[in-house]
Amino acid sequence: MNINWVYFSDTKTSPGDIKTILEKDNFVLNTTFQLERLHSLLRESNQSVLFLKADFQYNVYDLSQEISALYPRAYIILIVRENMENLKKAMQMGASDTLRSSFEENDLLEVIQQAQKFMEHRSKLDQTYLKPPKEEGRVFAISSPKGGVGKTSLTINLGVSFAKMGKKVAIMDGNLQFGDVAMYCNLKPKRTIYEWVKEGYGRDKYPISQYMTSSEYDISILAAPQRPEFFEGISEHHIKAAIEEMKKQFDIVLIDMSTYLSDIHLRCLDLADAILLITTNELSVMRLTQLYLETLETINIKDKVMLILNRFQKGQSLEVKKIEEIFGIDVYHTFPEQSNVVVASINAGYPYILSNSRSYISKSVLKLSETLFAENNHEILDVKKGKRWYLLGK
Repeated sequence: MNINWVYFSDTKTSPGDIKTILEKDNFVLNTTFQLERLHSLLRESNQSVLFLKADFQYNVYDLSQEISALYPRAYIILIVRENMENLKKAMQMGASDTLRSSFEENDLLEVIQQAQKFMEHRSKLDQTYLKPPKEEGRVFAISSPKGGVGKTSLTINLGVSFAKMGKKVAIMDGNLQFGDVAMYCNLKPKRTIYEWVKEGYGRDKYPISQYMTSSEYDISILAAPQRPEFFEGISEHHIKAAIEEMKKQFDIVLIDMSTYLSDIHLRCLDLADAILLITTNELSVMRLTQLYLETLETINIKDKVMLILNRFQKGQSLEVKKIEEIFGIDVYHTFPEQSNVVVASINAGYPYILSNSRSYISKSVLKLSETLFAENNHEILDVKKGKRWYLLGK
């Protein structure tokens, strides 16, 4: 894959380290200070990464919006002064990333690597259009028997991370009484799963997508009912139909699970390709996690569990190897303790993977999504269904 690297500045500022670092990897950077030449360079390739620095003749955000409208496949990196940095505004104006004008080398390397990964993922997706219709989407149940361990926050940020990789992502709020996925995204859904059950269930003319709420960061949410008592009209059969319909429309379906066991909870686990089980290094949480794992083992779906250790700090409480011995399974992934980043994200109703993309926890979420994506492509997540029996009727 050949990436068309482009640099534009309306102040005739040299690309400096950008050019140096790209040339170390044998990339060529096309530099221009003229808008007409910029348009010409972007027309030459659908695989363009543009470093855009404009604060003299043009407003960098307005220019980004214009370029993204004309060249929707261009990956735009805005170079902005610190007092102008606004990632949310940049995304709204069609940019893919931002870089401070006073950037350090590590920041630049990270931005370049992220641009490369995105272009590679999109190139793979483009190739799929030459193949037979896509397979059904993959379903991940994000679960924990204990509230407050970071399950909903992880679900949302993992969904955004998949979306940044070019995946079509759906999130279903599996906590039908007190689900707050929409609130975490600062959304107020007009339609929820409750309206779909009443109006759309079993009717082809009312696809489930009409009852989902789209966010500004390219994920669609099937929200929980607006009133807790509304959940009584929703059964495991409705949930099964909803998940199966979403699998046909989306590449990735994430289910933010409730903490309590029920027919609906078990049906979600049954339909999931993998269960991301969240735990922390706390005795009360680990005790409940052990009980939960024992329950999954009795119904023969423990082999689908990927154990996620959240808020992990080295030197505190138990080490990873000891945790693995206790649970009898490997820890699939660990997330660092960064409560300040997570709490700020929740209060703002905006995913930290966008608002604080260079934080350790954001990088860890991105790494998890890339690992799951790679394993998905190699079908490592497939389950040997012949070894499974079901508590629920088909």
